[in-house]
Amino acid sequence: MNSIHRATLNCLGIICFFCFVFEPATAAAAATDAEDPKSQVVPTIYLGLDVRGDPVYMPLIGAGTWQYGDDDAYESVCKSFAAGYTFIDTAYGYKNQKGVGKAIKDCWKGNRTDLFVMTKIPGGLNASEVQRLHELNLEELDLDYVDHLMTHFPADWEQTVSSPEARQEEWLALEAIYKTGEALTIGISHYCSKHILDVLWVATVTPSINQVEYHIGSQDVDNVIETCSDFGITFMSFSPLCGPCSYEPGDSLVSGDLVTEIAGQYQHERSSSSSKNALADGTVTGSQVALRYIVQQGIPVIPKSNTMSHILSNLQIFDFELSDAHMEHLGQAMKPEAHGGDCEVLAGAFPLSLEAARQ
Repeated sequence: MNSIHRATLNCLGIICFFCFVFEPATAAAAATDAEDPKSQVVPTIYLGLDVRGDPVYMPLIGAGTWQYGDDDAYESVCKSFAAGYTFIDTAYGYKNQKGVGKAIKDCWKGNRTDLFVMTKIPGGLNASEVQRLHELNLEELDLDYVDHLMTHFPADWEQTVSSPEARQEEWLALEAIYKTGEALTIGISHYCSKHILDVLWVATVTPSINQVEYHIGSQDVDNVIETCSDFGITFMSFSPLCGPCSYEPGDSLVSGDLVTEIAGQYQHERSSSSSKNALADGTVTGSQVALRYIVQQGIPVIPKSNTMSHILSNLQIFDFELSDAHMEHLGQAMKPEAHGGDCEVLAGAFPLSLEAARQ
């Protein structure tokens, strides 16, 4: 087991398993071609306590919505609910929260407490802007609270507002929202170690999640996994199949040589492997290997798709386990590579060093 695997497993806290039977959605016509979802066993991860002192758990896999407009987000989320997903990721910056909110209203048939909704506000906001955009998030999603709210970047996207003081003000504003109960947990995204230290210097609530690009080939692109482990922050993957990456066909995490060769050595264990979410002979797919590599380390993933067969396939990654040798082999891959750069965002020179903070 390499150092990345050790660090990520150490930072997880508690992983548990729960079983549920999901009632198929009927409100979305796009989801009517799905087979009736069967009982699923989906691992969850403990994120911490909400303001009332109740534990908060998040499924290890959710449905992503980045780059979808309202209509596509609506269709994708409705299909995901029909497939058995209970975790949806969106953001103010995605400009699709009205579609996501409508999908929740029309297609989610369970209790609100059984659904995990994650959203984000932009970085670089002052306290009043944080509150205003949080309220707008709730309005667009048509929800009273979200299960997780994170700041999307350690600065504004243009990096015109980028300083330790700005990150601290934004974080304290997130803490204020947490203390109202309108966000059960709060976190960060694209944060490197130095940005995390900026926040920890003033935090009374530790970030529960840091969402960073991570997939086969990326390695620990921003060298932040160990820091997350040290401070009990769940390291979370975005782009687990390297959707925005540029790569040669042979390096694809869906149909490339490495993942396909390993996939051919595994079979799905349960009898449900004959359904639409797997190959007819029960063979594991390349994309399932790529996702399994991440969740087997205890790292949450949010793959996205608007194709029902892919949505189902992405969910079926908990009925097989990669060998230590294959985990090691996949962990050594250098392609498709990730693009660093988040660590170039300005950080401060506070007296709290990484070594001192770990003590």
